[in-house]
Amino acid sequence: MIQGGIINGQLASLLARFRHVNSIAIVDGPFPTYPNVETIELGVVMGLPTIPQVLDAILPHVDPTGIYLAAEFEAKVDAKIVAEYKKHHKGLDTTVIPHEEFKIKVGQTLGIIHTGDAVPYSSVILRQG
Repeated sequence: MIQGGIINGQLASLLARFRHVNSIAIVDGPFPTYPNVETIELGVVMGLPTIPQVLDAILPHVDPTGIYLAAEFEAKVDAKIVAEYKKHHKGLDTTVIPHEEFKIKVGQTLGIIHTGDAVPYSSVILRQG
């Protein structure tokens, strides 16, 4: 039995396949699904787990080179919430793009981790290479 680390089998499998030029999306609760992209449903109820909680759990196990963030997150969400969420980005090189472009990039990811996060536009895409 696994004693630590990622214990969700689907999530562990996705992270093991996250390699050079791949990307993984970690999305909020209301974010749409993409039928042709592997999706791991972690949401339990709205607000649980949050994107920061998921980032804190997985970042010690992967080494992404950067992160995509929707411009609307900073433009439409309270600055205190934005600052708190960004602490969990661990200083990754951040590329801010329009939400419409963000949604297209999600459709091109290796997989989607769907959370219960209720903060709009808080979704992120981790990129490798």
